[in-house]
Amino acid sequence: RPQTTKETERERLCGPIATTTMKQFVTREATGVFVWSLISCVVRMCLSFLVAISILRSDDDDANNGREGNGCSDPKDITCVATWGEQGNQQAQESDVVKGLITMIAALASWVLVILPPKVATLTAPGFSFGSTWILYPLRDYFGFIPNLPCRICETMMGRLSLRELAMILPIHFLVPAIAFWFIWFLQPFLPAATFLSHAIDPVIYSERNPWAVDFIRETLVNALFTVCLLVTPELLRINGIRRGYALLILYPLYSFSVDAGGKASVFGPNLIYSLRCVNTYEEVPITQWCHLLGPILGGIVGGKIMSTVFPDS
Repeated sequence: RPQTTKETERERLCGPIATTTMKQFVTREATGVFVWSLISCVVRMCLSFLVAISILRSDDDDANNGREGNGCSDPKDITCVATWGEQGNQQAQESDVVKGLITMIAALASWVLVILPPKVATLTAPGFSFGSTWILYPLRDYFGFIPNLPCRICETMMGRLSLRELAMILPIHFLVPAIAFWFIWFLQPFLPAATFLSHAIDPVIYSERNPWAVDFIRETLVNALFTVCLLVTPELLRINGIRRGYALLILYPLYSFSVDAGGKASVFGPNLIYSLRCVNTYEEVPITQWCHLLGPILGGIVGGKIMSTVFPDS
């Protein structure tokens, strides 16, 4: 059909190339955030599985100690002793292989958890699942950006993104993770590991015992450091000829930095707190926990100011 006057004028002002580029920008941002949300949930589920397996070792030891107390009430009763000995030997032979396998897997899981940040073993380090460099950097290589909201705000302060682009990606970072979490929630009845899958989308709820300002300052500082380290570390490692995978060691302390009175670390994304809460409890984040929403946003702004001053692009 022939173009109308308004369409012709809009094409003259914006141009078809600009329109297509913006559509590609929005599509790429939404796709990257969706993939990142799914991968992070899988990582969170695997970490909870490791923690559960590592606990089996202590549970098995407690069960063995409990079984040692069983036996015959009268040790002089030869029939009872013989019967109990035969049953014990049979049970031992049947369970030796299973117990050995469980012990080996539990020991392996414990060794893996020792390497990871300490709060991972207590499931109080959500930022390690959603902000690990082993996830964010490969996604940046593929999609061309880091799918982390404080980092995108930091890049806006540096001039890499315009305010218009930031205004377009803000709804994406809040809406797309919720869609991904809803998708995982829908799959729960059809998968065998429903317990661990449900933990992957558990809401991140912080303690409210500290004053609001204290948690807000902690969130701001840790997210400012996180955005700066996330953007600077790969370049420093590249200049010194060090593999990028070692960037995780530099950000290692941030994954265990407490931002509330309960010792829980930052999730490095206000959109994640909002989306997980909406999917699980169907409610808004209470005002008393808004410090964990506003802190990462201000942290991204502070990180952008630091980057513009100390590590400018030009």
